[in-house]
Amino acid sequence: MTLVLNQDENSEYLKLNQSYFKLRCAKMLAEPFNRPNSHLNDWMRSYVCSDDLVGHSSSNVITEMTIAIQRYEYVNLYHTMTDYYNAFLVMLLFQKRPENVNILFIDGHPNGGLDDTWRRLFKQTYRAGALKRKTLFSNLIWGIPGYNSPLNNHELTFVPYLKDFRTFFLRQHNLKNISKTLDCDNLSVLFIWRRDYVAHPRNPSGLVSRKIKNEQELVDHVSKLLPGHDIKSLQLDKLTMQEQLKIVSKTDILIGMHGAGLSHTLFLPNHSGLIELYPIYWPETNRHFRMMATWRGLHYLTWKNHDIANEFPLKFTYVPPQSVGNMVNEMAVKLCQNKLRIR
Repeated sequence: MTLVLNQDENSEYLKLNQSYFKLRCAKMLAEPFNRPNSHLNDWMRSYVCSDDLVGHSSSNVITEMTIAIQRYEYVNLYHTMTDYYNAFLVMLLFQKRPENVNILFIDGHPNGGLDDTWRRLFKQTYRAGALKRKTLFSNLIWGIPGYNSPLNNHELTFVPYLKDFRTFFLRQHNLKNISKTLDCDNLSVLFIWRRDYVAHPRNPSGLVSRKIKNEQELVDHVSKLLPGHDIKSLQLDKLTMQEQLKIVSKTDILIGMHGAGLSHTLFLPNHSGLIELYPIYWPETNRHFRMMATWRGLHYLTWKNHDIANEFPLKFTYVPPQSVGNMVNEMAVKLCQNKLRIR
């Protein structure tokens, strides 16, 4: 990461010459993709028809289905989740199994913390810029751009296969027991924290926004509210994806500031609930995770700060413990339907 700090993101996208892609075809397609800024239109302009796809005997041949992807915001869990989900949809469409599907990155992004997850989910990953010789992908599919993902269309009332996606994602991380029975005598509550860290070259200071100033106070308050229950707090990016999923998939109530980590809403148990927090400067119209909860049929509550006195330098927000406690109380009642004793 230190070698590419302050690197312009535009320099990480490949400039494709015409004939970068060679397809076995008799006539080139003239119809562009209906989104004018889509990189798929650039790809359309860079292919030619050819009878000889191999070119010479030293060409490398990949026979399994391979999904070509250009990634945006490649170290952001939310945007990468849209890519994971899109690739999963393509795999379903072509009735393939993950061990028979490869991923080809047609971008020049440096290595990131989410790269290993791609290798967990599918057979193998390739980087177009790292291919040492001409390569024939016998079954190459141009993937759905992340920004065009159903997960990124928050006007939709339904997104398909989310239950199957959860199962796929957890099992590819060797988490076999993916169901959880709700135990109202031992609720699992998880706070996830946003803290400063360097995730990509465009943020060399590592400063992140939407941080909670009084983390421990919130944990202590909820622990007193729900004595004997399982109250956890953690910074997700300090754990491997498998460790994150193991905890989240057994969580009844997930609490956190609006941020990419709440993409784990997709992996909560079917009965669970999300409590999303917003600072005064972040609009609630950013409803990425509210919609994930809605699509999955989960319970959802939100809090937004309206008191400027609760905002502090370096993007910290003081969250009143009583406000969180009231929402945890309300969420627990929703989950347990008055079967729970709360102090």
